[in-house]
Amino acid sequence: MKQYPPEIIATVGFGWSFQQGTFRSRCSRDFSNGIGSGWLFGLAYSAPLLLEWLWGASVLINSCNLRASYREREPIPFVHPTDTLLLPVEMRNQTILQFVTLTLWGYLRWRPTQWLVASAGPAFFLPLSVHLRHDKELLQWAVRLPSGETLLLQPVTNTTVDSGRPTSRPAIGGLLHCGADFLLGREWWLSFGVYALLYGSSVLGPPATLRFSQWCPTVSLGKTW
Repeated sequence: MKQYPPEIIATVGFGWSFQQGTFRSRCSRDFSNGIGSGWLFGLAYSAPLLLEWLWGASVLINSCNLRASYREREPIPFVHPTDTLLLPVEMRNQTILQFVTLTLWGYLRWRPTQWLVASAGPAFFLPLSVHLRHDKELLQWAVRLPSGETLLLQPVTNTTVDSGRPTSRPAIGGLLHCGADFLLGREWWLSFGVYALLYGSSVLGPPATLRFSQWCPTVSLGKTW
């Protein structure tokens, strides 16, 4: 078996994020099943361990934008000539949750052939920036009053009801990678692969239980010496 030399690798990627767990704004019930986009950029160093095995560490900056929504009927006050009525109106609640995270990853790397590689190991996620926006959208254009009259509602665009920076905290999880390398010379290669970032704990404070997975097709430039 071949012993591989030390490596340094720069990686960029863009992909998709999928929510597990729940979170909420200051004026909503739980949001769940969010999806979104994300990107990452990282640098890694690997050193020889045993034959086709290497060990290493990586520092990444990754971004995740989650979008989640739900529908519900909310009581809206209507002023009637004889009374003020609370009538249920169907609304869509939608949130956009944006993260920028510093990720520290320690891994074992397996190179069964000169062109095939797989890596896995624990990861520590430190949120650098978190922003949440909660919008409401009217989905119903008329309501029926108790008197039998029909009241037409004026269409409106999304209304932002909450915007800010929720409390965040570090999270732990894991990171997986598999790829294929194409040699550019004796010391350089180009790699195409997939990174999977798996959050094992919530990146928001209680009562949130938010976790998510991020899958990014990647391109890497590597060098040995």
